[in-house]
Amino acid sequence: MLGDPEFSLRAVVKRFGHRTVLRDLSLEIPRGEIVLLLGENGAGKSTLLRLLSALTRPSGGELLFRGRPLQGDVAQAMRRELGVLSYEARLYPDLTARENLRVFGTLHGVPDLAARVERELERVGLGDVPEVPVRTFSSGMSKRLGLARLLLNEPRIVLLDEPYAALDARSQGLMDSLLHNLRAAGGTAVVVTHQFPPGVSACTRAAILHQGILRYNQPVERLDAAGCAALLRQVAA
Repeated sequence: MLGDPEFSLRAVVKRFGHRTVLRDLSLEIPRGEIVLLLGENGAGKSTLLRLLSALTRPSGGELLFRGRPLQGDVAQAMRRELGVLSYEARLYPDLTARENLRVFGTLHGVPDLAARVERELERVGLGDVPEVPVRTFSSGMSKRLGLARLLLNEPRIVLLDEPYAALDARSQGLMDSLLHNLRAAGGTAVVVTHQFPPGVSACTRAAILHQGILRYNQPVERLDAAGCAALLRQVAA
């Protein structure tokens, strides 16, 4: 069952210089919603994720977290429940895989940190390279380490930007499980993807951005690749 809104966007506008990326965007994301966010390149999807993660602020309109403006102490409190996986993993290249997770876990107060770091490295298939500097990793290995970091603090709110890109089949299965488990636990997620693996069936809502405008926003039931493609064709028509 869905709860009160985690995020509320009211006539949100985002500009970068003279370029308007998001236009009059109004959207509510209730607690327990798993939102699949679709749209062509440049539609504003990644910008929306940056707004929700409090990495940038709206140029106009209102962005609320549980009914309060997403800034200051409210943003800090939100980040304690937040997990983010970006297209680029944004790791510390000169640290090892283990050190990256330990730094993240220390900053987020993860309990039983040493054991959980080893567990997540094993889960994503990096248990044999814990002392290797991340700068030597392939893009796929870096993405798997980013997934391990996401899993480490068991977030209740998850923002995923192309989470399946560069993942092998094993790690894609972990991502699928993450989405289904998050839904079962009443967690909240926004998922941006051009790939439609089995995990998208966990999504409870589909939203489509087109040139910075919200063109579609409806509940969905067990969405699959064909359904995603049909929605995109419908909006592009």
